[in-house]
Amino acid sequence: MKLMTKQSTGDKKPRFTRYQAMTGLFFLLLIIIVVQLFHIQIIDHKMYAAKADNMQTDKQTINAARGQIYVRDADGNIAPLVMNRTVYTLFADPSAIEDVDEIKELITSVVGDSLIQDGVAQLTDKDRQYVVLAKQLSQEQATTIKDANLYGLGLQADTQRVYPEGTLAAQVLGFVNNDGDGQYGVEQYYNDKLSGTPGVLQTITDVRKIPLTIGAKDISIPAQDGEDIVLSIDRNVQSQAEQVLAEGLQNAKATSGSIVVMDPQTGRVLAMANLPSYDPANYGEVESAAVYQNNVISNAYEPGSVMKLFTVGTGLDTGVITPESTFYNNSCIQVDDAEICNVTRSVSGQNMTPMQLLEYSLNTGAVWVLEQLGGGQINLAGRQKLYDYLVNNYRMNAPTGIDLANEVDSVIYKPDTPNGARVLYANMTFGQGEQLTMIQVISAFCAAINGGVYYQPTVMLGTLNEDGASITEQEPKVVAENVLKPDVSAELKEMLYQARYLGASGSSKDNGYYVGGKSGTAQKVDPNTGAYSDELTTGTYIGFGGDKTKTPKYAIMVRVDDAHNGGYSGSAAAQPIFDSMSNFMIQYEGVSK
Repeated sequence: MKLMTKQSTGDKKPRFTRYQAMTGLFFLLLIIIVVQLFHIQIIDHKMYAAKADNMQTDKQTINAARGQIYVRDADGNIAPLVMNRTVYTLFADPSAIEDVDEIKELITSVVGDSLIQDGVAQLTDKDRQYVVLAKQLSQEQATTIKDANLYGLGLQADTQRVYPEGTLAAQVLGFVNNDGDGQYGVEQYYNDKLSGTPGVLQTITDVRKIPLTIGAKDISIPAQDGEDIVLSIDRNVQSQAEQVLAEGLQNAKATSGSIVVMDPQTGRVLAMANLPSYDPANYGEVESAAVYQNNVISNAYEPGSVMKLFTVGTGLDTGVITPESTFYNNSCIQVDDAEICNVTRSVSGQNMTPMQLLEYSLNTGAVWVLEQLGGGQINLAGRQKLYDYLVNNYRMNAPTGIDLANEVDSVIYKPDTPNGARVLYANMTFGQGEQLTMIQVISAFCAAINGGVYYQPTVMLGTLNEDGASITEQEPKVVAENVLKPDVSAELKEMLYQARYLGASGSSKDNGYYVGGKSGTAQKVDPNTGAYSDELTTGTYIGFGGDKTKTPKYAIMVRVDDAHNGGYSGSAAAQPIFDSMSNFMIQYEGVSK
């Protein structure tokens, strides 16, 4: 008989059922989801809202049309120098592109070598929403791309400069680079006025960028186009100036040259030209960026003997000389360790007047005026007087402020400059030792012969009104008065007329018209030797033309560099260009005898 015993169950713990495990896992996942939703909706709400806005919002910049540039002729006719044509920027939204290869094939066939390869390489980057593929596409190219109707591509209209008059006044105008910014000349100086203000168009769209509603986040700000400006440049005068400059440089076998024509009664520039020049429509196709520079304002040089007229004007205005004063002319004089000589030796040993000083361009005569400023010797007091006139009256110590980019400063040494101030200032009286720009010299010249009023030089006449036919002109700006006393201005003007009339080539060229002027020649320093060179020179001629009342109607300044045909003097190289331009202005302005 087996003994049966009872087994004790003890305190066994119950096991989890599968149901309970699943329930627990569900609640754990629910907690994770709730925490994640809290993180997204509360903690990272701003970040995700911004991402949603970026995905749903289509924001485009509406480019402003750049202002156009016009000129006017003597009859009041307005003609465009710079206009706009519509071009297009091709862009893509890589995040929305469905077939990258199809898009690459299309744009390559239409755009070709103008494709921006960095943009093409980013077409597969789905994190990007905007890449530029090409710029300045024509209307025909844009139409071909638009007709293909490929999702993910877009076109934005823009403007490109065109030049109806070709290269006319290129260095006055400057150009607009590929980024739409003006460089050099008027385009850079008036960039803000010409650029206008871009507009903005923002809408909420669906995934295919189709606008859905008009809501609070929609923005529509129209672009404000740039102003159309009218230059003081006269189209006919500018064209003639460029022609006579080119012919004159060819005749003189010169490397480069410049010409500027100004209205002495307003300071307005009627023409400004430099050679060599360039084509602003193809500004990238130049051998050297130096051709972009306008040497009338951006290249300071020693002006040579044209400075004698300012020296004489200073002597007359201070009263140390009169038109009737005389000095005994020697061919050479000694100033400290420097010998100063005249080019013209035929009048040596004679008494000369200030007018004859200008007529024969006597260096020794200019030094004589400096001596009179110092009471008979070249001292600090005389040098200070000359310096004061150069700086305070003729305003040659600083840029003129003409409304063109890249005007450079001048170099005029102070009268107490150590080591050779006497020789330095003796040389300065006839245009060596200082560095000036043409715009500084002609602006001061106009003040010296117009009665003593210094006008702010400008190339701006005004802005073109909406009717496209009338101009809101800006008033000439008077910077200084009594540069020279009115009677002294008249005396100096008459001396320049007499000096030109009595000169070897004066009366036969002016046909009885009231034209006066002064030539100048300056040697340049040879960079290889550090000494003045007979081969490297600058010839200058500056003058005016007036009517029978002797009122100056125009002023002209010509500069010729490194002439190599029959002489390098200002009279040999630069004066023939002045003569041709002056004869044109007499007829064009209707100047009376």
